Amino acid sequence: MKPIFFYAPSLKRYETDYLSSDDGWKPISVTGTSCAFSCKHCETRVLEGMEDGSTKEKFERIMENVSRAGQKGVILSGGSSPRGDVPVWKYGEVLKKYPQVTVIAHTGVVKSREIAKRFKDSGVKIALLDMVGDQETITEVLRQPFTVDDYLNSFKFLKEAGIKIAPHVIVGLSKRGVEGDLHALELLREVNPDAVIVVGLMPLVGTPYKGVKEPSPEELGKVLMRARELFTSPVMLGCARPRGKAYLEVEKMAVDQGIDGMAFPSQETIEYAMGRREVILSHACCGNVIHDFLLRVSI
Repeated sequence: MKPIFFYAPSLKRYETDYLSSDDGWKPISVTGTSCAFSCKHCETRVLEGMEDGSTKEKFERIMENVSRAGQKGVILSGGSSPRGDVPVWKYGEVLKKYPQVTVIAHTGVVKSREIAKRFKDSGVKIALLDMVGDQETITEVLRQPFTVDDYLNSFKFLKEAGIKIAPHVIVGLSKRGVEGDLHALELLREVNPDAVIVVGLMPLVGTPYKGVKEPSPEELGKVLMRARELFTSPVMLGCARPRGKAYLEVEKMAVDQGIDGMAFPSQETIEYAMGRREVILSHACCGNVIHDFLLRVSI
């Protein structure tokens, strides 16, 4: 069976006997904790755990530290502008000083080819963006003035600009339940993604979604397996997902069913995989599976 990639960026504290997040790629918010929207499941709480790169001086200092430490990449993120995109591109001149650092970015909604080109020109290699497949979720949960087509067009514009795309599907986010999540996967067939990353809703304290039920292991596994059926490109179990003993079965299923990798695997899963597949450990963002997978194929 093909190799499986395990990733541990520094998005959270993580440590096993085999892999830790100590040297993981840093997540940097180019807007600090500012965002034009207040999505019910986040309300900027996710941004609080990132490095604050909200000014050019702060951003350049972080990039210099990354370079000196010999780290190979960064995960750029932030809150959306009113237009929808995360303005990573405003630091393009800074990023050009560090061509040895791979840039993976959460782009937000990209409304035009011009904005997509700005991301490309700034040095973004891989774009991350959630795929939302129903208007109710965009309007009521994300509180955004966008459409499903706006999300799909974002991927089209980014691909046209020459950026690899790794859409995320958040199981448990859709107002339509798991069928809405599965529909989001079906829509992604139109954009031929370079990788698909399946994650799970994690209700956060201090948000309107704090009491919302997280997806069951069965629901998470169902969407993950459907992604495997639909796409020949890498399919990943991403970093944001519920944890606990019940979810270990989803990780083991991923190993057995040819999923290409996961972020923050349990130690039990790493050991389980070692007896069944070649295991490759990495400190990168799991979206980097696109480059890792292509490298393995070329070899």
